[in-house]
Amino acid sequence: MDKKKIVALVLPGLLLAPTLLAHQVLADEMQSASSQTSSSLQLQSGEEKQDTAVLTVTETAQTAAQGTAQEGAAQSDSQVGSVSFSEGQGRAAAEQQAASQPVFEAAAADLGSQSAKHPAEPQPESPSADPSARVSPAPQLHATGADLAAYTGPLSDSSLSGQELTVQDAVTELLKWAALHPSQIGQTPSDYLSFAKSLGMIDEAADPTAKVQDLQSMYTVAQRLHDAYRAEKKEPLFLNGRAQPIFPFTSGAMTEGYSYEDSDIVRYIVYVETDYDTDGDGKRDLIKTFVQVPKAAVNGDYKAATIYEASPYVTGTTEKQVLEDFGLQEGGSFNLDDLHSQPDKRVPVGSMTTIEAAKKSRSSDWYYINPLESTESRTHYDYENLNWYNYYLVRGYAVVTSSGNGSKGSDGFNTTGSDVEIAAYRSVIEWLNGQRTAYTDKTSNIAIKADWSNGNVAMNGLSWAGTTTFGVGTTGVDGLKTIVPAAGIASWYDYYNSQGTSIRYAPADLLSWLSVYVSGRVLDQDDWDTIKERYAAFVTELNKEQRKDGSNYSDLWANRDYTLNAEQIKVPALIVHGLNDHNVRTKHFELMQQAMEKSGQTYKLLLHQGNHTEPATARFGTNVNGRPFDDLLNRWYSHYLYGLDNGVETIPTVQVQNNYDPTKWTEYESWKAPHQLDGQAYSKREEVTISSDLIASPVGWRDRDSSASRQSSDITAAYAADVEEDVTIKGNIPLRFRARLNKGSGKDFQINAFLMDVSEEDYPVVAEIDSFDQDGNRNTNLAMDQLSQAGYWMGSNLTSIPEYIFGARNVKYNIIASGWINLANPEAGYDSASSRSSIDPTDGRFRDYTVYLQPNVYTVKKGHKLVLALNAYDPTNVYIPDIYEITFKNDSVRLTIPTVEYSKALRFNYLPNEQDSDYAGLPDRAVDGGAVTQPDIEDKDMDMDERERAAQEIKDNFADPMSFRRQQKEWEEKSQETLPDTGSKENAGLLAAAGLSLLTALGLKKTGKKED
Repeated sequence: MDKKKIVALVLPGLLLAPTLLAHQVLADEMQSASSQTSSSLQLQSGEEKQDTAVLTVTETAQTAAQGTAQEGAAQSDSQVGSVSFSEGQGRAAAEQQAASQPVFEAAAADLGSQSAKHPAEPQPESPSADPSARVSPAPQLHATGADLAAYTGPLSDSSLSGQELTVQDAVTELLKWAALHPSQIGQTPSDYLSFAKSLGMIDEAADPTAKVQDLQSMYTVAQRLHDAYRAEKKEPLFLNGRAQPIFPFTSGAMTEGYSYEDSDIVRYIVYVETDYDTDGDGKRDLIKTFVQVPKAAVNGDYKAATIYEASPYVTGTTEKQVLEDFGLQEGGSFNLDDLHSQPDKRVPVGSMTTIEAAKKSRSSDWYYINPLESTESRTHYDYENLNWYNYYLVRGYAVVTSSGNGSKGSDGFNTTGSDVEIAAYRSVIEWLNGQRTAYTDKTSNIAIKADWSNGNVAMNGLSWAGTTTFGVGTTGVDGLKTIVPAAGIASWYDYYNSQGTSIRYAPADLLSWLSVYVSGRVLDQDDWDTIKERYAAFVTELNKEQRKDGSNYSDLWANRDYTLNAEQIKVPALIVHGLNDHNVRTKHFELMQQAMEKSGQTYKLLLHQGNHTEPATARFGTNVNGRPFDDLLNRWYSHYLYGLDNGVETIPTVQVQNNYDPTKWTEYESWKAPHQLDGQAYSKREEVTISSDLIASPVGWRDRDSSASRQSSDITAAYAADVEEDVTIKGNIPLRFRARLNKGSGKDFQINAFLMDVSEEDYPVVAEIDSFDQDGNRNTNLAMDQLSQAGYWMGSNLTSIPEYIFGARNVKYNIIASGWINLANPEAGYDSASSRSSIDPTDGRFRDYTVYLQPNVYTVKKGHKLVLALNAYDPTNVYIPDIYEITFKNDSVRLTIPTVEYSKALRFNYLPNEQDSDYAGLPDRAVDGGAVTQPDIEDKDMDMDERERAAQEIKDNFADPMSFRRQQKEWEEKSQETLPDTGSKENAGLLAAAGLSLLTALGLKKTGKKED
């Protein structure tokens, strides 16, 4: 061979040899340090902070990282699909071949300076690192397949050997090399890219078609994954600030055939003893609790942190609303104080380990048909949240669920948010941290410990589960490290009422309605028969206690007002709420925010444009600020449950999805708005009077809102102001006015006020939009646009789910915020407790009122109008048959709108009705306002039958607070997977038989309630 050619081949290797040697020595030193450390898990944060955190997860002195350090550890007998040569051979081949290959990374000196901070763990360079700190090779070289093979050995795609690698090529090959089986890394190239981004192997914005220039950095990350898969002790892997999906998933969704031996996720049931005996059987209530945990934790490889959902819904609901739906009647005697009865604790007669209990588990304890929730077209299985947390199971978290008192399999009565309910849910956390006893069943008194738990718990959940999350968070229980309430209730008074007036239709205006809805003990007929009469007496007394104070705040509500315990909050909170949630309204997230301020604890607000939902569910996922919602939660849990120093606590205090462009998010460091916009109403008349007779009004209840966007009427006083510059509303909106009862009798004189965004031209907005079909039935819809069929990555061997975005639709008007107050409650303010007392307003006196419109973050565009509408009752939520009239002093109507931008004061001009022909000719200000009255608008001529039919139409179209659950089940029906062979065909007959048997036993009759 020509000497020049030889020199040309050898010289690059000689020049690079010192760098490679230094890198190898450094790697050996880091391995040595890793094997000597007493920490049992190495945690890497490469996202918000460059430092690497090294923390202890297990509580023993053993070095759990030794499996990572020992390169040639024997592989599991169950290993399949490994690389074609052993790890030792692959590493040796990489070392031997690397000397003749270019290095596509920062200089070894730079790597050494990074690793010196935490020598036990090499850290790949963060995509956000300062470019000036990098030493870039010159000239810039692109990695080839041969370069990659020098690290990994033969490639799975041999055709890449002589080619320059794209990012997609390198990611795919490195993940396949790292994995023990292809199923561990996903199913599609998109999955591979998502995994690589999660690991920090590539930047979030990486172009998969770009050529690779930093192959060694990518390999360093892949090596960590490679070693974690092969570690002798399987422990969570934390890279790039979050837990990685290295644990395999096996399903628990089978009617039979479940076995501990065949499961990578261990599932079993325990019964946690609570403090109280709510059902009066002389024993403390046991609440059924479902545990899912990676087998590695059960085997003792590590101690797992827990994500805990306390939801009365998930074990099975009844779909019923009142006792009569159970064939029961109100009656009997019950003392509500007896709910706090405390018999002696049980005395354990033996104990059982988790493994022993799990080997006896039956899937029928957590996967069974609920005939009351099923329909002809859909078979509904409970636990309905069985697969909601799979994302976290494959990342090493345990998941625990309890439906609490009164649910299927548990003791006691559901008491709809009371202190007794919260105490029961708190008990589960105390079991998880070793401070309370649980039993393997309800009769044997065999105790069982959470021997796999590290004692650290996060609570999370939507709706009622978000409520219990916040409620338990206000108890100060040890072991609870953080809460993530989503669309949760902060004060039950403000779920059912607002400033002295009910905002729920009957019977959904009663606390007992929800108790009846979730009393799953009815699904076990023998169990139900032992308590049903006493339960009926309890409901009777609960209803009586609530009704005696009408819609006023009372001790009954104070018992369910968690904001009163703000000083006991000891944990940080990530509060999630949809700005289009008209079920659990937005006031609740603001009440939580205020409680967190009082507690002095860290909190973050995540405000999306959805309705009563989370940004991600088991059926779809959305992004938050360009990243998957679960990615944020993963980082949050990694920090607060495992102590990972990833900087998540420094994210902005408030993140808000834009109302007109849902791809945009805005960040704020404070919830408090820096400015306020003062709005003053103006009319040529001193007073305006509106009627509650929506039925006789020519406008009609269906068109009330659309009419208000244009003009006043006999049922609405409307005022409009021009918006000259974009303005962003941020917070609740106090609306002040003077008003009196002009005509009417009774106790509930509801005033419903709302602020609208109105334009002459269509404009885009994300909002729940009401429409009515040809039969006059209301349909409420919030658009969701699918971005991809499987673009929301789950990890491990889980199937990725559809990615959606809340969709903007074109409208001419949209309600920004609403509020409700009773004319009989002039003292009612923002706090729930301010609505304790009421007056008789029939004396005709004018009084001062302040109604608080629900908080929002909403941008109104330049050229639009802000329209304020004052109405009587809100037909979306209630029907008040007694007709009344309210008179307002126009000049007293004033708004204080919190805004992000400075805005000058606005004058809201009265919008006269088209029949009010005199208004235009009136002087700008009437001297004697009483002499200038508004004209009468002729009502419809209706007989009593017509009025009754119209009233029934209003009632039939109330906003259903359970519509979100129907939507969940519709999603379930669309995406329901093929049932296991053990339960696919015979279950149709099982369902029919079970449903008929249960309904017959309960003596239930078909009601007029709409079915799913």
